[in-house]
Amino acid sequence: MSPNLYSLLLFSLLVSQIFEVSQSQSFPDFCHPYDKKILLNIKYKLGNPPSLASWDPNTDCANWKDVQCGNIEGHVTSISIIDALDVHSPIPPYFDRLYWLTSLNFINVPNLSGPIPSYFGTLTNLTAFIVSGTKLTGPIPRFLNRLTKLNQLDLSSNKLTGPIPNFFGQLNSLSYFDLSSNGLTGPVPTALTQLVNLSYLQLKSNKLSGPIPGFLYKLKNLNTVDFSSNYLTGPIPVYLGHMPGLTTLALSNNMLIGPIPKSLGRSDLGFIKLSHNKLSGDASFLFDKANTNVISVEIDYNFFKFDFTNVDLSRRLVAFNVSHNFIYGSLPKRFGQMWVDSVDVSYNQLCGPIPNGRRFKKVDPTVFSHNKCLCGGPLPACK
Repeated sequence: MSPNLYSLLLFSLLVSQIFEVSQSQSFPDFCHPYDKKILLNIKYKLGNPPSLASWDPNTDCANWKDVQCGNIEGHVTSISIIDALDVHSPIPPYFDRLYWLTSLNFINVPNLSGPIPSYFGTLTNLTAFIVSGTKLTGPIPRFLNRLTKLNQLDLSSNKLTGPIPNFFGQLNSLSYFDLSSNGLTGPVPTALTQLVNLSYLQLKSNKLSGPIPGFLYKLKNLNTVDFSSNYLTGPIPVYLGHMPGLTTLALSNNMLIGPIPKSLGRSDLGFIKLSHNKLSGDASFLFDKANTNVISVEIDYNFFKFDFTNVDLSRRLVAFNVSHNFIYGSLPKRFGQMWVDSVDVSYNQLCGPIPNGRRFKKVDPTVFSHNKCLCGGPLPACK
């Protein structure tokens, strides 16, 4: 073998070995001993619950359930404690000693109690932070404003109280933001207008008050807004129908008044949820074929009054609930093509035969009940 060929083969072998080492370091199958010790201390502070049985000192923590080591030295980068019904304690110390953490999640740990620990403000590498389904109490702590790398923040289904802090406006990397199902009060803060990357905003099931804020139109990436089950007042802003990319709008169970803006019938919205308010006027345009994007509409328990007879239902519409209003006339012709278990027109003033009534014969008749004179299908035959 010539010296040049030998040198070339030796060089190729060396490059191959370096590549294999680099690959093994990029995807380690081991956990750093320091991080393992910290995790075992956390488990001890949580009372050594059976739900963390995989956190076994005799095994490598890279193999523990919902623990990920993504660093070339085996440092822990992600921890998720999920469905730990046997944990009965506050969040323990030591998480701040896991310096490489980018994701920390407590999901459905219903007996996790106390406030969010102040040391969480030092976890500045976090990009995802979820505390959902716990008994954590107190106001939302200000030190969370230091977590400027977050793109996902979910503090839903806890017992947090007080206003939504203005400092959230500093977390401008957020794309997913969920504070639903707490006891939060006050208005939706205008500081959220700085969250220019936000695509998902859910604040439902709190005690928020005031009007729907006027700044949402500045958030060009929003696709989901859910403010349901609060105490919001005033009309629905016209601009909500002019937001490109907004596909889900949920404002049910508030105290909104006035007509629905016509812009919502010419929007990108596929899912419109406006039930249990004090809205009034004509909402027929939401269902019409001109509304080419609509998939599901919920406007039940309002004061809408319009003739449903000549509405040419959108071809994409698969479900709607218009119950408990003052809608009159007959059901639209294309109603007979709807999914039989996806409609509710009860408690209105509708009359006439149910289109293609034979398709609805086995449907619960209550979805047609308490109207003026609907007939056919699951109701008595038309005379």
